[in-house]
Amino acid sequence: MLRKLVAAVSIAVLSAFAAGSAFAARGGIGPPGPDTPSGEAISRLYWVVLGLCAVVFVLVETALILFIIRFRRRRDTPESAEGPQIHGNTRLEIIWTAIPALLLAALAIFTFTQIPAVQAQGIEDEQHLTIRVEAHQFYWEYRYPGGEVTVNTLYLPVDEPVELELTGMDVIHSWWVPALTGKMDAIPGRINSLRFVPETTGDFEGKCAELCGIQHAFMPTTVSVLGQDDEYESTLASQQETLALGKATWEGACATCHGLSGEGDIGPSIAGNGTLSNEDGLKTLLENGQNTSQFDYYMPPVGRGWPPEQLDALMAYIKSNETLSTAPPTTTGGGG
Repeated sequence: MLRKLVAAVSIAVLSAFAAGSAFAARGGIGPPGPDTPSGEAISRLYWVVLGLCAVVFVLVETALILFIIRFRRRRDTPESAEGPQIHGNTRLEIIWTAIPALLLAALAIFTFTQIPAVQAQGIEDEQHLTIRVEAHQFYWEYRYPGGEVTVNTLYLPVDEPVELELTGMDVIHSWWVPALTGKMDAIPGRINSLRFVPETTGDFEGKCAELCGIQHAFMPTTVSVLGQDDEYESTLASQQETLALGKATWEGACATCHGLSGEGDIGPSIAGNGTLSNEDGLKTLLENGQNTSQFDYYMPPVGRGWPPEQLDALMAYIKSNETLSTAPPTTTGGGG
């Protein structure tokens, strides 16, 4: 009986592990990737912790079910009968205290040995690419050593160590691309560093992992890992063209609340609004936001910290877009 019970529970757990492993890359129980050494360290930690917890779960639940069956009250036993009075077993109590303590100690030691790999320690001592990450409500802005700026998409060369310097421009955000590395908070007034080495080309999807406001769910990011030769430099350069940067800024910083065509969403309709064509007025609004009782809508300072060329690019894109730059037709009421 006991052997059959243990075998059944073990088969169930192993089946769950096999299914989870098979679907890990497609959103199963396993983490995505990994596509970086730090991601591999995170995956190792995950599977070791999951495996240890599964073993403990199987043992405890098996013992629980066994005791329920073995020591249940028999039909021929009077309800008023008392079971044997056991006043303790010192050896057993020491065993069930020592084993969990040893397991936790082993898990702690293993975790501490993996921390340097998770944090990619050593990158700061070698030549690496440093990129500043500024988190806004509700988009990501990336600033590169050469002065380039991209919105919501981070471009990286493959096999080159990278260090992200993260900060928040309004509230606390959290940058997380699961296939590449762990998450890191972006906190106003503070710089947090996140280091990793992308080893595979391709696009990797990420998100903000900290509830940062009403449009938090619409704050994704993409890391595009490109070839080291000319692909990385040419792609990054193409994103600095005036209309390309202006469009990316509009779609990331403005359209999240106002709609792609300025038609309005959780923010008001702004297509054709005079402020869009007034550089000084638009700059003031973007840097300071709007939070007065005169208007129904609150607007965070989405353009705080922008370089001048980014505002110029946004203005150029707005003027090139007929829908955004043209005032809606006025309507006149008739009488009679």
